Amino acid sequence: MHPTTPKPVRARRKHCKSRLGCANCKRRRIKCDERRPICSNCVHHKNDCTFATEVVAEPTSLSERATEQRRARQSRTHQNSNYKWKHTFVSPSNNNETGSSTDSTGAKYEASTVSPTAISLADLQLFHHFITTTYQVMAVEGGQDLWQVDLVQWGFEFPSILHLVLALAALHAAYEKPGLRDQYMQQANDHFTFGIRSVTGILSQLNDENCQKIYMSASLICLIYFGRGPCPGEYLIFSTSGPSEWLILMRGVKFIMANYRDKVFTGKLEPKGGSDEPDFAMTPEMCSELFEHTMYTEAVQRLVEQEEKDESDRAMYISAIKDLLEVIREVYRKVSAGKTGLHLMHLLIGWLYRQPEEFVCIMEQREPHALIIVASWGVLLKYMESSWLMKGWSKHVVSGVSATLRPDLQPWIEFPLWKVQEAA
Repeated sequence: MHPTTPKPVRARRKHCKSRLGCANCKRRRIKCDERRPICSNCVHHKNDCTFATEVVAEPTSLSERATEQRRARQSRTHQNSNYKWKHTFVSPSNNNETGSSTDSTGAKYEASTVSPTAISLADLQLFHHFITTTYQVMAVEGGQDLWQVDLVQWGFEFPSILHLVLALAALHAAYEKPGLRDQYMQQANDHFTFGIRSVTGILSQLNDENCQKIYMSASLICLIYFGRGPCPGEYLIFSTSGPSEWLILMRGVKFIMANYRDKVFTGKLEPKGGSDEPDFAMTPEMCSELFEHTMYTEAVQRLVEQEEKDESDRAMYISAIKDLLEVIREVYRKVSAGKTGLHLMHLLIGWLYRQPEEFVCIMEQREPHALIIVASWGVLLKYMESSWLMKGWSKHVVSGVSATLRPDLQPWIEFPLWKVQEAA
């Protein structure tokens, strides 16, 4: 080039500085697309994404919030936006590193605790809905303070509880306001994702100090499962596509209780002593229903006694049926006293909780006689449907049994099908 020839002037590359970018992008000096709650760079590199508290640019209207959520959904991977329940609870002893969880299929989920640095108007509305409305329909037997005060206070100290509380509030709002259901369901899914990451990451650090908060997180996750509503192929005790998602959650609760029961039920969670409930004379209608249900379940017991050839299996089946008969009598007594909905949760879930793991596995594997017992148990769920959480579960479980049971045993579930159809 001739020495007097001027050098060509290169056009300067334009760069739009990211002033509201996340901490990771600022540290790496790269442009952040500022998508919340997780920017695209952090999604790609699987990093925790946090935005500075001093420059908060959150949407202030529900429509803006919905737009922001749609942008965030587009940037997330399918795995992050549709987190599988089966990755939730795994015994911490199986984890090789803190913050990760591996299920029976070998799939690994990298958990990260999400500490929100800003609260949107939509989240404040959910929080208000919880402390003014949702807690009232969740608290039973004088537990209002636990749900309205203590649980919320724990949420400020333990991120998983706060996110799960907001998820539960969003589900309840979706139930009360069907016209805004899609919006509330997306909020519920977002908060559930954050909450489940947080509790999964801390499971490996379960100890005397945090066992109560982890127990309440696990319990909230189980309740959220009910609140999301019945899902095709998932029937609580069994699934048509592998391990039962809800049983995995329950096993997580059982793991906590097996190791820290005495610590969990102390202080704010200590059972409240109360006087025995007075005996109520059952109405003729309830007496008739109790008689029908008892006769049916006793007939199932005779079927098992005749057809189960293995002595140990037969004994296990009969033990479960006798326990169920006690639960049936207590449920009808409670219903006669006006106790329905969540007042029955400890009885129905308690029956399943008490069963030995071997029998739970038999039910989960859809053994025919075990499925018939599940159908008898499923009838009782109809008395819980006065609670918004339990709508549709009774018919869903019994119909799932019917769809799975072989044709020659279909007559054995005519009674459960009739009862749940009658309730619908």
